Amino acid sequence: MGVLAMVLHECGHLAAAAALGVRIKRVGIQWKGIFTVREQGTVRQNLIIALAGPSVNLLLIALGPWLPMFSLANLCCVLVNMLPIKGSDGFRVADCWRRSR
Repeated sequence: MGVLAMVLHECGHLAAAAALGVRIKRVGIQWKGIFTVREQGTVRQNLIIALAGPSVNLLLIALGPWLPMFSLANLCCVLVNMLPIKGSDGFRVADCWRRSR
């Protein structure tokens, strides 16, 4: 369930980048999980792309009544990814927020 939550999370980033015209250079996997490497976008584009992955997981939490373990995996994915740790979505969101002020 966790791997599926991570894959769908990354698909959120990929879909947002594609919709905003930001080119994806590479998708890979490492000890921390799945990752994407993309062109640098504007602060606004980076904010939207960073929030897209956790947003997918938040939407999938709504499946809780039917798939409780999948919902829990998505909740964990959101909580971990939104921590402001270097390289995380939370760090990118905080950085975009700081640069936009």
